[in-house]
Amino acid sequence: MRKVKFVLLNFFAVAVLLPVWPAQSAESSLSETLDWMDSTYNSHGASGGGYGHGLKETYSKGNLFERRTESFTYDGCEITLHEQDDPSAPLFSEMYVSYVEKFNLGDVDAASVKLYSASSQYGGISCDLVADAASCDMATIEFQTRNQKPLIAEQFHAVYPKLKGHDHDSTSANKTFVASFYLDDLEYAKRFDTAFRHAVQLCGGKPSTF
Repeated sequence: MRKVKFVLLNFFAVAVLLPVWPAQSAESSLSETLDWMDSTYNSHGASGGGYGHGLKETYSKGNLFERRTESFTYDGCEITLHEQDDPSAPLFSEMYVSYVEKFNLGDVDAASVKLYSASSQYGGISCDLVADAASCDMATIEFQTRNQKPLIAEQFHAVYPKLKGHDHDSTSANKTFVASFYLDDLEYAKRFDTAFRHAVQLCGGKPSTF
């Protein structure tokens, strides 16, 4: 009996001496979070382990209607979004655009992040309006800057394939407070949404005043 008590006392003594790790130690760091977002969202090809989920592709009556690819690069909290329309898609037969959007995660209001689900087979219509639940297979994550300040720098390059000379293309620059991620998988979009919010918080993003 004494031996049992001695063993128990030693066990509790060791337990008391063990360090108590803070709860946040189980959370991913900023570098880990952004690395996961990069390796899963961006296309790295077969050799890189995945083809990425940054794709908006919609169909009408079984035929391709729209295709836009998106990727991002990062340097700490600085994010650059790259979007490219596919000129072979019917929607962009008259004009297709490439976009570059730059912002700091610390300027994003985490409370503004919204996930919208849609159906690729019905022209990208909202899942709220589609009776066929199985077709709800794509999503958009939209976000805004704190207090809707125009802190997202945008650059556009529009091409008009049927025009010649100076009218063939144009460039422009702008600043806005809203941007989006396009995702080709709804379940993955929910995970990306969680990771993005986490990255915003780690970079010091604060909610809007009102």
